[in-house]
Amino acid sequence: MNLDYTFFYTEANIVCIIIFVMLLIKDLGGVGRQAKQITFINIVFAHILYFACDICWVLIMARIIPFTRFSVSIVNILNAIFLSAITSSWFIYVELSQGEKYITATKARFIALIPAMFEAVLIVFLFIAIPGFVIKEDGMPSLGYYIVFLAIPLIYVVASTARSFLRAFRKENFAVRKQYLACAIYPIIISITGVLQTLWLAAPFFCFGSTIMMLYVYIISLNDQVSIDELTRLNNRTQLKKYIAGESSKQNTDRSTRYILMIDLNKFKQINDQYGHVEGDMALKRTADALKLACGDNTLKTFIARYGGDEFIIITKTDNEELVKELCNTIKNTVVRLNNEAGSKYELTASIGYASYNGDLTAFQAALNEADEALYKDKAARR
Repeated sequence: MNLDYTFFYTEANIVCIIIFVMLLIKDLGGVGRQAKQITFINIVFAHILYFACDICWVLIMARIIPFTRFSVSIVNILNAIFLSAITSSWFIYVELSQGEKYITATKARFIALIPAMFEAVLIVFLFIAIPGFVIKEDGMPSLGYYIVFLAIPLIYVVASTARSFLRAFRKENFAVRKQYLACAIYPIIISITGVLQTLWLAAPFFCFGSTIMMLYVYIISLNDQVSIDELTRLNNRTQLKKYIAGESSKQNTDRSTRYILMIDLNKFKQINDQYGHVEGDMALKRTADALKLACGDNTLKTFIARYGGDEFIIITKTDNEELVKELCNTIKNTVVRLNNEAGSKYELTASIGYASYNGDLTAFQAALNEADEALYKDKAARR
């Protein structure tokens, strides 16, 4: 292998390692890290280790590091383990980022890692017990090795990509579709670059592709922090403002009637005072789940946001007011149903007011006030 190319390849990987180390230092400096951030750190760390192994591999190919069965075996074993670590951690990160409750349990995350751990054990076993299956006579990895090397990571890639695409096109998620699509595209890009590099070691495709996509995902995650409410995983007021501004810009081409629904929990302060703020937070999460479910079962496209405290906003487009009334009833029934299914000791109900507007930015505030007045009329009627 040409020495100039070897040093170029090595330098490219070193630059990518430096970028990932910077991301790692930034995240390690955070306070109170949660499962999502810890998983992101694991992804970054696994990339760094993979790039380091990739450097060793190209140095072995150039005979700068001795080309022996042992050195080839060690580097390729580690490459397989680190690639599985990257893809399995990415799957968990996507599930956490997109608000899947099951993955918040430590047991569920451990189960998700089982295929990656199985591959690690299998690849070590093959190199020790059946070396001829994974190493050819010329000392290079065999087709059998590459099949094992790519099989489990491919499962994680397909799973995370498919689930992200499905969520991206759910009606209730259309306002955060870009974030979900970014999660879907990332594993596709690194898979393509990884295959290119595996089949044709002419450029460090994988390190370039991974670094570019990881920086993009990191930027998306920063945007997620400022646009998504951490507790309920709904859009926050910042994202609401962006959405309203975006709808205003479409007014000339989209003349659909918009409806603003204001949702407020009844006697929420009493829940906080009597059962504590932890239980109050659970009530808010349950309400957010009810809103997503109700909107997902409806034919209307909806934008859902937490307005503040126990107030939520839904914006939908339709010229049929009866569909809006149906949505209001569905939301109220779903809030009660989920609360009963959770076995709560308290009653959880919602009041809703709505108003229409034409999409104009100046008309939004008037419609919001009108919806707020209708909300309090609904509360009064309940009392």
